[in-house]
Amino acid sequence: MSAPLALRASLDRLEAIFDDALEVAMPNPVALRFSDLRLGFQGKRDLVFALDLLLEGENEAALIAGIARDALEREPDFDVAHLIREAWYYLRTSIDSAWQFDEPPANFDPALRYIGHVLRERIAQHVPPADHPTDEPQPEDRRVLLLAARDDAQARRTS
Repeated sequence: MSAPLALRASLDRLEAIFDDALEVAMPNPVALRFSDLRLGFQGKRDLVFALDLLLEGENEAALIAGIARDALEREPDFDVAHLIREAWYYLRTSIDSAWQFDEPPANFDPALRYIGHVLRERIAQHVPPADHPTDEPQPEDRRVLLLAARDDAQARRTS
C-alpha cells in the first residue's frame, strides 16, 4: 500500500472513532445530526479536542497527520517526512515530556492507532454502565416530573 493510501486508511479509522466520540459526548438532538454536517476529519478533530477528549499533543499529531494526507492528495510525490517527524514529536512529548527527540516511525499508523486507543478509553468513561442508572431523569421520568409540576402549579392557582 502506498504512503498516501496507508495514511488515508489510518486517518479514516481515526475519523470513525471521532464520530463515536462526538455521538457519545454530545448525543444528537432531533434537529441536529452530526452525520448531516460536513465537518470532515479536521472539523471532527477540532470538536473532539474542544470536548477535552484529546490531549494537546495527541490533537497536534492528528492535525499534522491530516495535513500530510492532504498534501499527498494534492501532490503524490510530496515529501511528508518533516510533517510526520513533527507529528511524532508532539505525540511523544504528550506521552512523556522528558522523551528526547528520535526518528519517527516509517509508518505513522501505530501512532494514529495509539490516539484512537486512548480516545476510545476516554469515550468509555463517558458511557454509563447499562446496569448503573444515570443521575439524570430519563425521558419518561422527565415527563412525570413536568406533569407533577404543572398539576402543582394549577392546584396553587385554584386554592
